[in-house]
Amino acid sequence: MKVVTTEDLINIDKKTTEKIPSILLMEHVASEIFYLLLKRHRKLLYTKTVYIFSSVGGNGGDGLAIGRYLIQNGYDVKIYITGNLDRVNKDTYANFNILKSMNVDISYLGSEEDVYNAVENIERKSIVLDSLFGTGGNRPLEGIQKALIDNLNEIDVLRIAIDIPSGLASKINDYDNVNSCFKADETYTVCFAKDIFFLYRTREYIGKLFMIKSIFPESILDSWGYKAKLIDYNEKININRNAFFSKREQGMLSIVAGSDDYIGAAVLSVHAAYRLGVGYIRLYVPNGIVKNIRDAITPSMPEVVIIGVGEENQRYFTENDIEIVNYINRSSACIIGSGLGRNMDTEVFINSILKQITVPTVIDADALYLMFESTLNELSNNFILTPHIYEFEKLTQINHIETLENPYASLLRYRQKTNATIILKDAVSFLMHNNDIYINYNPRSSMGKAGMGDVFAGFIGALLARKINVLDASKLALIIQARAFNILSKKFGNDYIQPKDLANISYKILKRI
Repeated sequence: MKVVTTEDLINIDKKTTEKIPSILLMEHVASEIFYLLLKRHRKLLYTKTVYIFSSVGGNGGDGLAIGRYLIQNGYDVKIYITGNLDRVNKDTYANFNILKSMNVDISYLGSEEDVYNAVENIERKSIVLDSLFGTGGNRPLEGIQKALIDNLNEIDVLRIAIDIPSGLASKINDYDNVNSCFKADETYTVCFAKDIFFLYRTREYIGKLFMIKSIFPESILDSWGYKAKLIDYNEKININRNAFFSKREQGMLSIVAGSDDYIGAAVLSVHAAYRLGVGYIRLYVPNGIVKNIRDAITPSMPEVVIIGVGEENQRYFTENDIEIVNYINRSSACIIGSGLGRNMDTEVFINSILKQITVPTVIDADALYLMFESTLNELSNNFILTPHIYEFEKLTQINHIETLENPYASLLRYRQKTNATIILKDAVSFLMHNNDIYINYNPRSSMGKAGMGDVFAGFIGALLARKINVLDASKLALIIQARAFNILSKKFGNDYIQPKDLANISYKILKRI
């Protein structure tokens, strides 16, 4: 699923209307959204009123057409319109007249008092559709529209944005957070996701994102470039399974992890990889913490081979431990970084060993923090880096605020430094492989908890060990993570999901895939 700029989509729309009447495009969008509303909220539609807020532009026409579908099928709808009626879009005007011919009452909001009266009469837990402004609405909301959006954001309803939340574009550079924007629980966007949906200042207004199929000609869509792609949770990724495989043929994974203060990180990484069916796991830890590690892992995962490295009481990796690279390179894949700590001796170890590892490798956590920029420059696309936003700043010297505000540009600058694949972890995660960017849009409040990154690294490492290529392993790990969060949020609620919960159900998700 492509992600395009709003400017590109406006141009695609213009090209399309040279071949297909715009009123037909509007009709198709309205019917698709109507059926999506039925699929998602049929019970609510039976018991509650749908309140539609439209304007005189094309997006307002979508709202009016959706209202017509709902009314014709027996649902209770109240429609409001605002804006200069002397400048109404021709397709919006056509839908306005159709509704009038059906004796549908359309209330005009001409003052802020009208807005307050309308909002005051909205039933709690009902559905509110925002179809005020679409991709062309890039100015801050003012007057009646601002008062309307501000009040709609305050009431207890299900808020659904049609194509794009009104006021969204004005939030991009809204440093003082004064501009108004409709805060959607769900956004039904047409044809493509828009690049501005995934920026730091805008993404909280999107809610759950749904794509509405268009009837834009394939010849136009195929000829247009794109900025990124969305991760498709239904994508079929082939995983070799064979009843006659030996443990080595099902993947041998080396994990280099742990230090005196961070034993749990190593345990979580191993547990996540173990649940995804790796045939053989070798965990390398400093000798001084072997007993604690074995006590934590062996009772539930006795098959994991735990190898102590270095001196008897050594509690972190040092430059003298580089020799383990010879064993790592006999594996199918490697994970390095979880809980290593940030000792100066470990820094030397990391920058030496990374230059010698030849198998597909996930670099995570402390290894990212300790890695020199010169080491980063030498990595091939056989490596996958999984930094959060602050580790990315330490690694690339790109300010984290700059990255949050324009992740696309920051990733392109990152690509100039290295060929390594990267998954930039945040509420919205960005995967960059070669020059292609993929977006994982599945924001959850518990994603930033300690240990979530260790589990995620375990997922990727296990998939790499099972001979899945770097891109597919990265995408599949994101899909497993997203589906696990979706399942667990229904069971526990978003705030109470723990890292081990994801690992525990990951194998069920992989089986379905």
